[in-house]
Amino acid sequence: MPARRRELKPDTKGRYRPYLGFRLDADGNRKECRFNLGTDKKEAERRMERLYDLHDESEAAAGEPTWTGFALYAAKLIAKGTFTIPYPFLMRLAEEDSPTAQYAQLLHVEQNRYPSLHIIPAEPELYRHGVKVNDNAVSEELKELEESARFLGVITSRQVMPDQLVTGTLHEALDVFGYEVVHKNNVRAGSEGELTQYGRLRMERIGRFKERHPDISLSALHLDSCTDLVRYWANRPPTKNRRTGKIDGKPIARKTAEHHIKELFSFLNWLDATSRFSWIKPRGLDQISRKIAELDVEKANKLKAVQKDTYTVEELAVLNRHATPLERLLLYVALNCGMGAAELGRLRSGDFLLDHEHEHASRLGFTSTERDSFIRFLRPKTGVFGEWLLWPETIVMVRWGFTRSRQSGSELLFVSEKGDPWYKERAKRNPQAKFTNVFTALIRRIQKSEPTFRKLAFGTLRDTLPNMLRLSHSSEMASICLAHGSTFKGDELIDCYTNKPFGRFHELMREARGMVEVVFDAVDGDPTKAPTQQYIPLKVREQMRAMLKAGRPSGEIAETCCVSRATVCRERQRIDSN
Repeated sequence: MPARRRELKPDTKGRYRPYLGFRLDADGNRKECRFNLGTDKKEAERRMERLYDLHDESEAAAGEPTWTGFALYAAKLIAKGTFTIPYPFLMRLAEEDSPTAQYAQLLHVEQNRYPSLHIIPAEPELYRHGVKVNDNAVSEELKELEESARFLGVITSRQVMPDQLVTGTLHEALDVFGYEVVHKNNVRAGSEGELTQYGRLRMERIGRFKERHPDISLSALHLDSCTDLVRYWANRPPTKNRRTGKIDGKPIARKTAEHHIKELFSFLNWLDATSRFSWIKPRGLDQISRKIAELDVEKANKLKAVQKDTYTVEELAVLNRHATPLERLLLYVALNCGMGAAELGRLRSGDFLLDHEHEHASRLGFTSTERDSFIRFLRPKTGVFGEWLLWPETIVMVRWGFTRSRQSGSELLFVSEKGDPWYKERAKRNPQAKFTNVFTALIRRIQKSEPTFRKLAFGTLRDTLPNMLRLSHSSEMASICLAHGSTFKGDELIDCYTNKPFGRFHELMREARGMVEVVFDAVDGDPTKAPTQQYIPLKVREQMRAMLKAGRPSGEIAETCCVSRATVCRERQRIDSN
């Protein structure tokens, strides 16, 4: 049974020293194991996650919640912050007939038993020699097998045995692919083996391959089998509920299917190239159709003139009117720069040029003064450069936002009161959850006053301005707003020889301010001032204020607005104090 994840708490000296699992002492008695993870909470949590995964694998290997000898050895290294585990050459192997071959075989056994570990040989020369010895032994066995088969008449004189035996299974190969390719190519810079968000997504796909496909022998992985693997994901199988683990019947998204098929071909190409397995990709593999099945509802959506749902400027004004200053900051920057959670959550003070005359204004063909402000940013996933001129209202909120975040010692724009980033880079899934939750809370608050107000996804804020620019100007300007790679699909090399028209884009951004002016006009007074805590809908409060200013009696107001007289009196006091 997997170990229960618990919140880490420090001891009286600020150290994180949790207990996890048991070990057997010399008398066979179980003793609890304690690990010293240091005093840094984030680092301790990172190490603890690794220990939980390793403990689950150790329990599966031992058949009980105890650490095996090698797993405990690796766990102690992980607790110290070492994630690359050297496999030692055991002295008892020297008594074997072929010690280096045994050493290589044992290392492979432990790697398959503990796939969460990155195991390397402590003695690389002995390991390489052992691998060669094992390969030669397999070749000799194949020759003996061929002679026996010919003697028995199983194969004729014209038939030839394969040069190499295709050993291993699909799941074994997927494990090796995950921990030799994904873990090596998707590591966070400056860390010891910590996967990036994309790396974790890739490992999740590998887990689904093992979950959805039987563990067939690699010798049976021929063209028909490969076609079946691809068509399974192209046909968009039903999703699985993460909480219950049950199939819920809803087909996976089109993008999800595309990503899984792409990962599948990456695996098959690696499997063909690696020397770890002797599998050779069958002829015709690259011609397997990757066409994704289309649902009826998706076909129907293509018949609509409006395929991208975004908020109107009137709806954006409603959002702004109900927003707190922090929600308003989120709304303004997302709208001004066409950014989603991944971009917003990574914005730092160094990405902003406030009160800055653009140094290349003349070359880009636009006018710039010291009153201008810009954001310069690289899209996290693609590394494409983007630059946005900021509207005056956005600048006011950005200044307020950095004043707030610096009080907690952070240079990020979007952080909690304690300085924790809103965008959780190291989260296993949904790193953008905080942005979604904040936006959802705003919509729910609005719907108390306006029940028919539409609930669209947070990502629609990013689409709003590019959609306006595409309709009113050109797709090229919308593409620059989104910081996409090539802005002209007719010539993929155009960016190699010309500059992107940022000058025209910045001039257009000044014009675009007028397109959303009604959004900013929805806020009276200081937009950075936090509103009074309200327990009634904003629409009711505005109705009370209007009746109070008209001099209506408290009893009539209370009855009309369905509130108590005390609530009316408190609102009257607020008006008088202002």
